[in-house]
Amino acid sequence: MKSIQPKAEHLAFRKALEAAMVQHGAMLSAADMLALVSHLVGQLIALQDQRTMTPAMAMQIVSSNIECGNREAIEPLLTQTGGTA
Repeated sequence: MKSIQPKAEHLAFRKALEAAMVQHGAMLSAADMLALVSHLVGQLIALQDQRTMTPAMAMQIVSSNIECGNREAIEPLLTQTGGTA
């Protein structure tokens, strides 16, 4: 599976999703948001063109992007300084 560099429209879509999470984050727990977004991912997987994407291919995309998202979220925390320790 090849990796692609996100285009402006990819980043705009992701920013809109992040804005929705911020908008609703005060009313929903992190676990609720995880469950709801996972449900949506399941629907997106089901809507893939079965002639060009197998379920295994779809799950590889999901897995790779979960890893990338985790890395992007954790890296700033590892380099952050602060506190009183």
